[in-house]
Formats: sequence, structure tokens, C-alpha cells
Amino acid sequence: MSGLAHAGYIRAVAAALEAAGVPVADWRADDGVPRDGWIPFDLARQVRLHGRPVWDHDEAGAVWSEVDGWRLLTVDDPGGRNVRSVHALDVTTVAAPSSVARAVTERAGIRSGGPRAEEVDTDFAGRRAGTGDPAFEAALRRYSAGRTKCVDGWPDAAEGRG
Repeated sequence: MSGLAHAGYIRAVAAALEAAGVPVADWRADDGVPRDGWIPFDLARQVRLHGRPVWDHDEAGAVWSEVDGWRLLTVDDPGGRNVRSVHALDVTTVAAPSSVARAVTERAGIRSGGPRAEEVDTDFAGRRAGTGDPAFEAALRRYSAGRTKCVDGWPDAAEGRG
């Protein structure tokens, strides 16, 4: 298993979200079992771009886990209660970045294009985290690039901007 093989994938989804009109603040890929990633949306930039609040929450973003796939997370903090809502996105575990972007924009009610012809949605039903599945790792490596960096204090993580 390649620890941060998913970092390029998370970065590619962040770029697809930006291209689809969902501004992202940054992205993060964490190496652990299960591996996961987080793409927080830039809510202020969304208001400027769309002329209205797209996500009327204190925080919103897309979260990925190698076990659960893609979810939409919203956070509201009325009175310090930190209320979180998680909504599954109807995409495969290693969905094409444009498919994830389309699922998010449909949920937000904003217009987006369809998947690009060269992108492939890949599902791994029943796969367990930490098993070192070569096909799963190959699906993640399709998106690898050198634009990731280690984060000080988190040696098993990568992050970037948009």
C-alpha cells in the first residue's frame, strides 16, 4: 500500500470542483487506516461567484475515505454545539473527479458539466482499508502528481491549495 497515493486524487477532485464553480479553500490527504481526505469549500468566494450563499452553513466541504468514498459534510456551530451533517454522494469509491464535482453541484443546485471522456469511475465494493489492493492503488495513482507537500508536524499527510 502506498501511503499518500490518494493525495493526487484528492488534489484532482479539488481542481474539478473549482472548475465546476465550487471554490475550495484548500485540500488535505491524511495517511492512516483508513486513508482519507478533506476539501473545505471557500464559502465567501462562493457567495461572490454565485451572488448567494450556496452552502448556508458555518463550514462545508467534501470528505473522502477509502472505505466510505465521497460524502458532503456541513457544520453549523450555533452556541458552540458543532452540529455536523454528513450526506453520501452518489458516486463510486474512486469516482472520476468530474463525477464528484457533478454530484456536489447537483446537491448545491448549481450548473456543472458532465464527466470528461478520459475519466473513469471505479468502484471497489467490499474492499477493506489497509489490504494493499493493487487495483485500488493503481486507480488512485492515475491522479498522482508532484504538487503535494508534507505538512510540518504531520509527516503522514499532504495538503495544497485549490
